[in-house]
Amino acid sequence: MSQNLQNCQNFIIEGGKAANWPAFLRQPGWVPHSSKYGFVGFASFVIKSNNMKRTILSICLILLVFPLFAQQQEPLRLSVQDCIEMALENNIELKNSQLEIDKARATKNEARAEYFPTVSAQAVAFDALNPMLTFGIEDIDNAQLRQLLYTLYAEYGANMGLDKEYSFIQNGVMFNAMATEPIYAGGRIRNGNKLAKLGIDAAETQAKVKENEVCLQTETLYWQIVALQEKITTLDQLDRLLDTLDKDLSGAVEAGLAMPTDQFKLKVKQNESQLNRKKLTDGITLLKMALAQTIGADRQEMELVDTLGLETNPTTVFKDVAVAVSTRNESHLLDLSLQAEKLKKKMTLGEALPSILVGGSVNYHTIMENTKPNALVFAVLQVPITDWHKTSIKLKKHNLDAKMAENTRRDLTEKMEMQTNQAWFNLEQSWLRITMAQTALSDAEANLKVTQDYYEAGLVALSEVLEAQTLLKQSRDELTDSRVEYRINLVTYRQLTKD
Repeated sequence: MSQNLQNCQNFIIEGGKAANWPAFLRQPGWVPHSSKYGFVGFASFVIKSNNMKRTILSICLILLVFPLFAQQQEPLRLSVQDCIEMALENNIELKNSQLEIDKARATKNEARAEYFPTVSAQAVAFDALNPMLTFGIEDIDNAQLRQLLYTLYAEYGANMGLDKEYSFIQNGVMFNAMATEPIYAGGRIRNGNKLAKLGIDAAETQAKVKENEVCLQTETLYWQIVALQEKITTLDQLDRLLDTLDKDLSGAVEAGLAMPTDQFKLKVKQNESQLNRKKLTDGITLLKMALAQTIGADRQEMELVDTLGLETNPTTVFKDVAVAVSTRNESHLLDLSLQAEKLKKKMTLGEALPSILVGGSVNYHTIMENTKPNALVFAVLQVPITDWHKTSIKLKKHNLDAKMAENTRRDLTEKMEMQTNQAWFNLEQSWLRITMAQTALSDAEANLKVTQDYYEAGLVALSEVLEAQTLLKQSRDELTDSRVEYRINLVTYRQLTKD
C-alpha cells in the first residue's frame, strides 16, 4: 500500500507524463498511448478497482487534476515606461480630454457652416370651412355701376350661367423654397470661426497638461511602490539579524551568560518589525490599486521590474526660468484666453454694424386658377439703430474682461516662475539628501559591525546592538526615501521646463 502511494506521489511530481506513470497504473484496459486521454482512462480504472484502491487513486486523481486546472495567473510585469504608455492609452481623464478635443472640433465645424448659404423649404396645404374671400355685385360701391350690373345680370346673366357672387381661396396648396447667403455680418462669422479654432487649440493644450499630470501621478505611484518594496527588503535583512541574535541569545541565557530580560527586549523588536511589515504590505496593496486605476490595468497583481538605481547630478537638466515658463502649456493657455477675450469683443462690436445678405426664392400655389411658378431674388441691408447704446456697454465689459485676463496672465506667469524655482530647489535638496543618506548608511553599517563585535566580546549590552540595527534600518529607509523623492522631483522639474 505504501509503495503505491509513493508511486502516486512520484507520478504527480513528474507532471503526469505517460512515460513516467507508475508500473502498477500502466495496466491493460485503461492506460492510453498518449496523455491526452489519460484522465478518462484513469477514472475508468478507478471505477473498476476495489474500494481501497479506488480511495487511494481518487486522492491521486484530485491531487493531479487540481494543480492543472487551478493554475495561478502570472503577475503583470511592468516597467515605469510600460505604466506611462498604459496610462496614456487607458486613463479615463485622458479619454475625456480627447472627447473635449472632439467637441471643440465639432464647434469649429458648426461655426464654419455659417459661411455657406442657408436653404429652407416650406409647403402648406389647407381646406377652409368657408371661403376666405367673396365678391359680388353687392360689393361694388358705385351705385350707378351696381344698378347697371343688376340690369345686365337680369337680362343676360341667368341665361349665361353667371352668379351674382363669387368665392375664392377655400382650399389649395402652397410651396416655397428660399436660399440666403450672408455677404457681410459685421465680422461675426469670421471672428466666430477664429474663436472656434482657438477652442480646438485650447482643448489640445489642456489635454497635454492633463497628460503631464497623469504621467507624474503614474511615476509617483510607481516609485512609491518601489520604495516600500525596498523597505521590505531592508526589513528582511533586519529580521535575519534578529533571528541570528535570538539563536545566540537563547544559548547564552541557558548557559547563564545573558539575562532573560534581553530576550524580552529582542521579542519587542521582532514584534515591531512584524507590525512595520504589515504596514508596508498594506501600503503596497493600496498603491497598486491606485496605480492600476490610473493606468487602466485589469488586475492588481502587478510586478514592478524597475529599481531605483543610481542618480545623476541635477545640474545637467537646469534651464533658465523665464525660458522654461514661456514654453509651458499653461502659458499658452493664458495666451489663448487673452486672444479669446479680444475676439469676443470684436464679435460684440459686429452686432452693432450693418449686415448684408442676398437670396432667392421660388414658389408655386394652387389657390388661384391658371397659376404659374414664380421666382425672385432679393438683397437685404439691415442697420441696427437702437442697439448702439447697448453694444457700447457690452464693449466696456469686454474691455474689463480683457484687462482682467492680462492681469491674470501676468500674475500666473510670476507664480509659474516661483513654482519652477521651487521645483529646482527641491531637486537640489533631494540630491543633497541622497549624498547625506549615503554617508549616514555607511556610518550605520560600520557602527553595527563594531557594536556586534563588542557584543560578542561581552563589552556592550544587547540594547546597543538593537539600537545599532534600528539606526541601520532608518539609514536605509532614508536613502530609499531620498532616491524616490529625487526621481519624483526630477520628473516634476522636467515637466515644468518641458525637457
